[in-house]
Amino acid sequence: MLLQELWNDDAAEEVTGSLRVIHQFVDMPSQQAEYFDPVSRTTRSVHGCLPGMGYSFAAGTTDGPGAFTFHQGMKTENPLWNAVRSFLAPPSERYLSCHGAKPVLLPTGEMDFPFEWQPRVVSTQLALIGTVAMACVPGEFTTMSGRRLRAAISESVAGLGGPGISQVIVAGLCNTYSDYITTPEEYEVQRYEGASTIYGPHTLTLYLAQYRKLASALGSALDPGPSPPDLSDDLVSFVTPVIFDMPIWNHKFGDCIEQPVRVAEPGVTVTAKFVAAHPRNNLTLGASYLTVERFEEGSGKWKIVATDANWETRFHWIRVSSILGSSVALITWTVGPDAVPGKYRIRHVGSFKYIFGGTHPYEGTTHTFKVGPNLLNGFPYEYNSPKRLV
Repeated sequence: MLLQELWNDDAAEEVTGSLRVIHQFVDMPSQQAEYFDPVSRTTRSVHGCLPGMGYSFAAGTTDGPGAFTFHQGMKTENPLWNAVRSFLAPPSERYLSCHGAKPVLLPTGEMDFPFEWQPRVVSTQLALIGTVAMACVPGEFTTMSGRRLRAAISESVAGLGGPGISQVIVAGLCNTYSDYITTPEEYEVQRYEGASTIYGPHTLTLYLAQYRKLASALGSALDPGPSPPDLSDDLVSFVTPVIFDMPIWNHKFGDCIEQPVRVAEPGVTVTAKFVAAHPRNNLTLGASYLTVERFEEGSGKWKIVATDANWETRFHWIRVSSILGSSVALITWTVGPDAVPGKYRIRHVGSFKYIFGGTHPYEGTTHTFKVGPNLLNGFPYEYNSPKRLV
């Protein structure tokens, strides 16, 4: 309902104009910025810290508390948990001092087995679409942090001249995840979010300086920054690999062993079952495990009308025999109210793994069936029931 109200709101503003995007990687622990302290009314230079998670991180949030004796607002250390911390990675005094009010429970910045526990290098990005700015941020900004970020970007873009910006959108969790970003005041309280602000008490101060820098550099060249580590070859997976695939006895991969009904009306769910292989042999990124196709009389060709990305389709992989490596794919398609009447078919695409190595593609299609309103009258049940071919 809210989405419909927003869509129909006459106060909506059409966004027009040019598109400008700027991006830079940043090594957060090495960053410095100027911070104005509203209490002492002085300005001083602050810097980032190696990542670290505080005690209150383990306390969880109000709607999802943690375990043991942890609670939000913890600002003192516990000898027992310090011993556990030192067993994992003994932190230096300089490291602990950098995090200020946060008693560190997990010194993730000094833990690199089997790889970095939390990122040092983060992605920062700013897009200007006409008069709308989108700040693509690598973490979860609190409400007040987000307000300060929006204000900083607005001021910086206004300083460039031109029409300025009408709206700043904070788009969270872009490209990198670096937990929470609280204001320095929120950090001092050390609730869950403050304990999860990993680069120290002035994490937000550093981000404000960085996004001011991005805003000021819009339309000009900017150093791309240090590249984050590529962990592609270091990832650990506990998912067992696919050893081999075998088709069901007396069939080959792609055979349709349960044909769909001959006639389907809007609202009817059409089902087909194929001899299949393990879908992890080929993740079909950018493609699909299934297609629903309609025959176009004019061109004489089949046109794809739905894939496994559509809400009305379902792809169910079912293991028939773990010993023989046999599987089936159950595909369903619910005919929508706006389906164009005509001839349809369902196609399944996959890859099987040969027992002696290598993967090979296969595909299969159902027989054609008709789709349209008021087609079921006059057809006997036997004609329009699913056909099993096993």
